[in-house]
Amino acid sequence: MELNLTGRQNDGHGTSDEFAALSVILIDGDQIFIDNGAIHGKSRLERGVDFNTYKKPEDVPNGDTIPSIWVMLKKYESGMGYSGVVATSIVVNKEQQVGYKSVAALVNAMDGAMKGKISISSLTAEHQVKLVKFLEEMRPDLWANTPHEVKAALI
Repeated sequence: MELNLTGRQNDGHGTSDEFAALSVILIDGDQIFIDNGAIHGKSRLERGVDFNTYKKPEDVPNGDTIPSIWVMLKKYESGMGYSGVVATSIVVNKEQQVGYKSVAALVNAMDGAMKGKISISSLTAEHQVKLVKFLEEMRPDLWANTPHEVKAALI
């Protein structure tokens, strides 16, 4: 499995180079996957959901908390590896197509990841284990090139 990075387009409407190494990992129940639509607020879990009705996450009826982890890659001497990993979340009731998300929290998570910060304390222990396993197994080369300090902050 490859990281599906946003990348640059040659039509003049691409993203800047700094976004080319940014991805978003979502954890929905037992599923963990990359969905770079989240970079633009359009992940498959967000499409069609009304995020304007509820002003607090706890107000969403039967809402599922879905961790949204922003991951930044960086070129090290050994090759590309993980440099920034910042978690936040959205709350979605899939049946009623309503939810809550803090755009400010999502933007701050993106910014933190791009600046090389590691912040996953908002994840449950189970989600942290799933995330690390996913990062290790999805692209072993990226994990191998990731500095020890970054790995230690994730484990």
